[in-house]
Amino acid sequence: MKKKIALILAIVLLVLLIAGAAVWYFAFYSSGRIGAAAAKQAALTDAGFTESQVKALDADYENDDGFKYYEVSFIVGSTEYEYAIDAFTGEVLNVKTESAFD
Repeated sequence: MKKKIALILAIVLLVLLIAGAAVWYFAFYSSGRIGAAAAKQAALTDAGFTESQVKALDADYENDDGFKYYEVSFIVGSTEYEYAIDAFTGEVLNVKTESAFD
């Protein structure tokens, strides 16, 4: 009987821990970010392309020593574009182009 109560308490604590982590993530950790879709659009707009004109469009959220940005990359023809987009403002921070064959 005591093992059953201990097991139920452990399950309840685990559920509360998971729920607390989810609340923290959605309410605090990710609040204010523009999101990957908006970062992709900011990079495409700056480059003058539409999503249908590019290949391998990808956006990854980066947090380097508290500096938060999206790294957006795509290929047009034989050129690879790499953008750094501010995770909160959507401002283009850096643009790098190189041959897609390197």
